[in-house]
Amino acid sequence: MAKLRQNLAGWGVNVAIAFTALGTNLMRSVLTTLGVMIGVFSVILAVAVGAGAQVSVTDSISALGSNMAIIVPEPDSDGPRRQTDRGRLTERDIRAIQKQVPGIIAAAPQLRTSVQLVASGRNATTLASGVTPAYAVVSNLNVDDGRFINDGDVNSGSRVMVIGQTVATKLFGSFDPVGETVRVNNVPFTIIGLLESKGSSFGNDNDDTILVPLKTMRQRLIENTQQGPDDIHLAFVGFDDEEALTAGQKEIKSLLRDRYRIPEGKISPFTVRTTTEIAEVTGEVTGIFQAVLVAIASISLLVGGIGIMNIMLVSVTERTREIGLRMALGAKRTDIRNQFLVEAAVLCIIGGGIGLILAKGAAMAFQAYADFPAPISVVVAIGAIIFSALIGLAFGGYPAIRASRLSPIEALRSE
Repeated sequence: MAKLRQNLAGWGVNVAIAFTALGTNLMRSVLTTLGVMIGVFSVILAVAVGAGAQVSVTDSISALGSNMAIIVPEPDSDGPRRQTDRGRLTERDIRAIQKQVPGIIAAAPQLRTSVQLVASGRNATTLASGVTPAYAVVSNLNVDDGRFINDGDVNSGSRVMVIGQTVATKLFGSFDPVGETVRVNNVPFTIIGLLESKGSSFGNDNDDTILVPLKTMRQRLIENTQQGPDDIHLAFVGFDDEEALTAGQKEIKSLLRDRYRIPEGKISPFTVRTTTEIAEVTGEVTGIFQAVLVAIASISLLVGGIGIMNIMLVSVTERTREIGLRMALGAKRTDIRNQFLVEAAVLCIIGGGIGLILAKGAAMAFQAYADFPAPISVVVAIGAIIFSALIGLAFGGYPAIRASRLSPIEALRSE
């Protein structure tokens, strides 16, 4: 215990000497820490942005719905696509899928188009989706006020709609929009419901949308460019669990190929993707993106470390007589080495701490002004400080060893 207290006291003396030395050349110390400060700032912000991208991906998938397959009438190929390559997808296909594929909770066919909205002297452009009541089940949608589209609305082609929070704010401000009339592409619609907010994810505002009955969309809002009277743009199919989703994806592909008599070996004119696949692929992309950012930012740390080494070599040269005096008074080589190692580590920790504070401020600015999450965890913060100290020890090692190997006699003779 006594030896431990003695060692701690020795390190405490080294820290005190380090602060004294840094304070003596304050401006030089500040400029030296800039490299480490910028490096730590860049690395932490890169990690935060990468983590934020992953959070956005998760939020985007959650906004779509869980355990869901997305069917699009496009060739199941990563190669170039032509307009003539487009397949067909109909409401009859979706009914067949729901009837023959096990584990399905609900299937939601959709038509989509961009529309112009006008109400109370205000206007807005947004995405309109023609849907059925199943869309709310598959996409985990809830209505904050009013009601959702029902089967009666779809069967009769009613001119009703449910709107997102962003659309409501654009057109009506703080007033209750339910019951109001909105002209959609010059066609009057009545608002029957206000969707619960789903926020923004990955740069997309999930509340900037309107939903209308599928039949109404086909008859009133969309151009007649479909190949048949019940063609759709895409469909969401919700499953009980992930196991049913995996099996269901294969069965949907097989069923559609059989219905359209696609020969073996020919590319399927349908793309069936699951939310699990989307999350995995997007996660890999954001991971690569984060790794590239960290690699680029690490260059700043390398430059900062080299700067620390240069300044510590200068410091050793300037304090040669001090080193000789300490050795003459009984200081060991390890004491001299530790003194300069601690000084380099303290210098880097100060720079790392300032870089951490700046990164936290930048992350908060991202959240406030860009609506993009950039979380900095406690583990990352502590890791940044520890890593800063390690940089000091690594790049301050050579100057510290050089100082410890000076001859006391030659050092005392130094001018």
